[in-house]
Amino acid sequence: MRRVFVLINNTSIGGSERRLGRLFTRMLKTDPEAVLIVNAGLWERLVAAGVVTHPEGRVWRLPEPWGRLAQGLGLRQGAFAFGLRKLDYVLFSLVLLARYGMAAPRLFHLVLGGAYVALPLMLLRPDHRMLVSVVHELAIMVGAAWALPLYRFVLRRCDAIDALSEGVRADLVRQGIGPAKIFVSEGSVVNTEWFRPAPEKEPWVVFAGRLVEEKNPLLFIDAMPTVLRAVPAARFFLLGEGPLGSLIEGTVDRLNLRGVVEIGFRADPASVLGKARVFVSLQRTENYPSQSLLEAMACETAVVATDVGLTWKLVDGTVGVRVKPDPGCVAEAVTRLLQEPDRAGAMGKRGRERVVAHHSTEAYLAYLEKLYGSLGWAAERECRVA
Repeated sequence: MRRVFVLINNTSIGGSERRLGRLFTRMLKTDPEAVLIVNAGLWERLVAAGVVTHPEGRVWRLPEPWGRLAQGLGLRQGAFAFGLRKLDYVLFSLVLLARYGMAAPRLFHLVLGGAYVALPLMLLRPDHRMLVSVVHELAIMVGAAWALPLYRFVLRRCDAIDALSEGVRADLVRQGIGPAKIFVSEGSVVNTEWFRPAPEKEPWVVFAGRLVEEKNPLLFIDAMPTVLRAVPAARFFLLGEGPLGSLIEGTVDRLNLRGVVEIGFRADPASVLGKARVFVSLQRTENYPSQSLLEAMACETAVVATDVGLTWKLVDGTVGVRVKPDPGCVAEAVTRLLQEPDRAGAMGKRGRERVVAHHSTEAYLAYLEKLYGSLGWAAERECRVA
């Protein structure tokens, strides 16, 4: 059965986009009939980040006229900008309907906004097989409260769900999704050849992720002054973009941190993570299995993480420190690791060993292929019976 991967996010790029973009383009090289459908803006960012290569003719880059209009008008935030960007989703849906509305059955793997985009096709052509990847609890992943019922509707209609963790699975069951269709991966994956330590570490502390409430970037900033008083040579990196960007910039200025912190999207986070001594993962509900956290561990950074959800499965005393979501606790843990480079270095080495052993690309691909195979077999069987 031919496979179509639909990866859509027209607001930013994060760990899930990097991970699945890399996996999907790798699958294109081994499956001559597979296609990746992605919005043009996200594809450009994935290319800039060195995550993907372009198999000629195998990647459909969907234009984003409304998103480009919002960008041209300088509209980055607010309901009007959000509404303009989502008009592109309507266009994407029409493109998908036009291409596959009358086509032979396909297996669609949908990620993030791809679930919305494929919904009309799902309703029109129930013989297509639909697999949806869910990378976080729904309320956090979907964001807008009005869109949550629609996403739940998609999940109830699809054939199978790829949940990133047991925590995600439990949330889906609470949301009323039948557990029989939910499959759980072993966790995220990392390209350990790309993400690796630099020969020398610096007293750098890194946060990487979308600048949204769930990721807790303001907690990181609030901890910085205390760290600086103890370790004046420390430097901070807040790698990401998102709706909290303006608030973060204002807080940095208010705390007089402008000269010691870099803020913004980096096409190549590995160049910073490789030199960093400490990585902070401060999410409010779950740090497992954060893509950015795994990439940092692959770069041999010691970890400071909020003690929430299943974080303990990745971060224990051998690779880092779990803390309460409090600026003082975060600052104390970061300070000690910066002041004890040998201890931080040992944690970093054990962290990389853990990623190499348990989060390989091959293991994740094998899991997905097994899932695809089960859905493809079901479709073929139904066609023979008909």
